Amino acid sequence: MAAPKKQALDDVKGFRVVELGFSKESKAKHQLLWKQHVVKTYDLDKPAERTLFVVNVPPYVTEIAFKKLFSRYGKVSQVHFHKKPTAGAPKQSKFPNLDPIPHIPGFKVAYVVFTSADSVEKAMEVPSGTALYLSSQGNPLPTGIKKWCAMYNKSFVSKTVMAEEIKGVMEDFDKRKEAEKTGNTEPDEDGWVTVVNTKKKPRQVKVDELKQKRNRKKKKQQKLVNFYSFQDRQTKMDHLAQLRKKFEEDKKRITQMRTSRKFKPY
Repeated sequence: MAAPKKQALDDVKGFRVVELGFSKESKAKHQLLWKQHVVKTYDLDKPAERTLFVVNVPPYVTEIAFKKLFSRYGKVSQVHFHKKPTAGAPKQSKFPNLDPIPHIPGFKVAYVVFTSADSVEKAMEVPSGTALYLSSQGNPLPTGIKKWCAMYNKSFVSKTVMAEEIKGVMEDFDKRKEAEKTGNTEPDEDGWVTVVNTKKKPRQVKVDELKQKRNRKKKKQQKLVNFYSFQDRQTKMDHLAQLRKKFEEDKKRITQMRTSRKFKPY
C-alpha cells in the first residue's frame, strides 16, 4: 500500500516532489514541489520555457542558497520570491536603504529562472523522493550567531551611499513637482500616467453674490449682538428695580423703628 502513495506524490497536479534538508546532518526535511512555469501571457521576467515554479519554500531559504541548489541542473539567472503565486517580478526599490522592501515572513513560493530551457527539463526528470541539501561543507549556509552578525554588519550603510540615495530622492521629488506644474508626468512602475489639467481655473463667484453673503453674515452677527445686549440691559434693569424695592422697604422699617421707640430726646 505504501508504493501507490509514493507514486501519487510523483504527480501532484503536475508537481515534482523532492525532500529538502538544511544539511546532511539534519533529520528534519521539507517537501519541495516544483513544475515548469505556465502563464497565459508571456513575461520577460519569468519566461515559461526557462522558469521553474517552486512551492512550499521554507523561511530560511535565501536567493543565494537557491541559486546554488538549482545550479546542478543548469545556470540560474534569477530567483524571485513571492508570498503567493503572482505575475511579474517582485517589486524593486529604487532606494533600498531609505525605502526597503519588507522581508517575506514564513513559507513562500519561488520562481527559478534558468539561462537555458534544458535546465527545466533536467529538473523535471528528478525522481520523486530525491533528497536535496542547502548547506554543505563547500557552500555552508550561515546560521545562528554568524547569520545575525552578518545581518547586523549589513545594516550599516556608508555615508556616501546614503548621501547618493538622499540626493536621488530629492531629485525625484523636484521632477515630480515640476511635472505636476507642467502637466507632463512619466509612467509609474505599473505603466500608469497621471494627467494634470493645468487649464482648469477656479470657479469665479459674482461680486453681488459675495456682497449678499457678507451682508447676511453681518446681519446674523448683529442679531446675536443685539440679543445679548438686550439680555444685558434687562438684567441691569431688574437689578435696579430690586435695589429700589429694598430701599423703600428699608425706609419703612426705619420709620417704624422711630415711631416705636419710647425715648425721645427732641
